[in-house]
Amino acid sequence: MTAECELLAAPGGNAVVRSRWLGEIESDPRSELIFPAGIPGFENERRIIPVEIPSQRPLVYLQSVARPDICFAALPVFVIDPGFRLHLSEEECALLEWPESRDPVVGTDMLCLALLMSSGGAVRVNLNAPVVINLLNARGVQSIATDRATGYFRPGHFRLDPSGQWEPEC
Repeated sequence: MTAECELLAAPGGNAVVRSRWLGEIESDPRSELIFPAGIPGFENERRIIPVEIPSQRPLVYLQSVARPDICFAALPVFVIDPGFRLHLSEEECALLEWPESRDPVVGTDMLCLALLMSSGGAVRVNLNAPVVINLLNARGVQSIATDRATGYFRPGHFRLDPSGQWEPEC
């Protein structure tokens, strides 16, 4: 089974990545994201491809290149919270190869995705730990905020409404 997917990079790849969830995905090695430290809980997952299924936009899948059973579903943070502000640590800037002297612009310099977790009939997200991808060099990290005193930890529950839009669940 071949998934009707689009990679979020150059089309016309030359390798096939197998996904338990998405089937076979044709992949261009230039579309791979490199996570130098892996993802917390999945530290050995350092090569990921972003996949978008047009009928499911703005949903983004992050599929492991090495393991067909590892695939994360995510939404761009601005879909969930238009006022989202990115805070990167020194270590995260180093892993992303981003100069600390310059604040990145989400959407221009960095892609920020909130991982989705099933929660009954809804979806749970934690904007305190977005996946951040440097769009200039395809390096990624999961940014874990340490400043919980400011209320930056914002879990949320969302559901897909009948028109296909994501909305907060009360």
